[in-house]
Amino acid sequence: MTIELIKIKISFLFYGSSFQIDDLPKWKSDKIPWGLLHEESPRNNPILLQQKTLNLFTYTSTFSRFSDVPLTLVDLPGITELLSKKYFISTKEKTKLLRERNLAPLLYIQSDCDTASNRDIYVAELMKYIRVDSYGTCLNNAQLDKRLKENYLEILNNEDFLSFIANYKFTIAFENAVCDDYITEKLWRPLIVGSIPIYYGSPSFKDWLPNNMSAISVLDFKDPANLANFLHNLSNNEIEYNKYLSHKLIDNYEIENERLKEVLERRKESSNEFGNYVEEFECFVCTSIYQPKKSKTVDEKHYNCPLPKNPLTNEIDHSNWWTNQWILGKCSATLLSYHLQNNLTINKENFEKDKMKLYDTNEC
Repeated sequence: MTIELIKIKISFLFYGSSFQIDDLPKWKSDKIPWGLLHEESPRNNPILLQQKTLNLFTYTSTFSRFSDVPLTLVDLPGITELLSKKYFISTKEKTKLLRERNLAPLLYIQSDCDTASNRDIYVAELMKYIRVDSYGTCLNNAQLDKRLKENYLEILNNEDFLSFIANYKFTIAFENAVCDDYITEKLWRPLIVGSIPIYYGSPSFKDWLPNNMSAISVLDFKDPANLANFLHNLSNNEIEYNKYLSHKLIDNYEIENERLKEVLERRKESSNEFGNYVEEFECFVCTSIYQPKKSKTVDEKHYNCPLPKNPLTNEIDHSNWWTNQWILGKCSATLLSYHLQNNLTINKENFEKDKMKLYDTNEC
């Protein structure tokens, strides 16, 4: 009888928001690969967007299409929901609602008012030129019905709330950070109910739209006044407005975006549930570590989030608190890389002091 010994291999997997410099393995060995899973923006942990941090990992599952198990569409249920008319309200009916209920053409609902994207300053400027109903704590000027107001952050995807969004011709869909392929439910929710998204966030978001005219990009307009003028005209032109709703209005419509179709059709049933992505990534890593070793480097494409810009000027915003957090993240990454390369024990208090020295001397 032949006994075949199987060599056991291991890998360390980290969830991005829980990645802490003082809670890592005592050493970094090339024989033990690290994996990073993170669907959130870097505001949760700015150290992750730095090249020196990403170089620590062999495998990734992030919002980037370039990661091993991409989470780009984690918040999109599927093609069926994009095409469904379950919540859809016709343009004529929306126009009627604007008059009868005195609704604004635009909906905004945010309660996180301190973001890397600094979205509120753009919306505040936009409000000078077109009416916006703002129901969250940010720029609030309208009140939700009692049935929606209580714990509304927990019911953003329930039927009553989706039906409420469907009343509006446009929905402001601004992400909390600007990163390639970082696309959240803020874009998918209005697409699902048939409200046209006014989008600011991922520069690559158009790569994932159902068709070329599914959403309106803020970056396509010189300023909020220019955008507002376009929206006024579009809102008053039913034929032009409906061109953005072909995925709802055309019977037996097929999604035109081949990339979107391919990814959605390839993923397993219900894999849009986050736990299934976690399991898929774990299985991918377990399989990969037993494969012949290939040279592989994780780079910034796996988590690409440039320094925060002012959405009004599109220039780096040094007045934004989050810009400093991005830079401090780079300082942390430099120090972390040094400690791991030299097998040095990390003392959090000393680490923070050294990080601030690097920051103060511009040596990050």
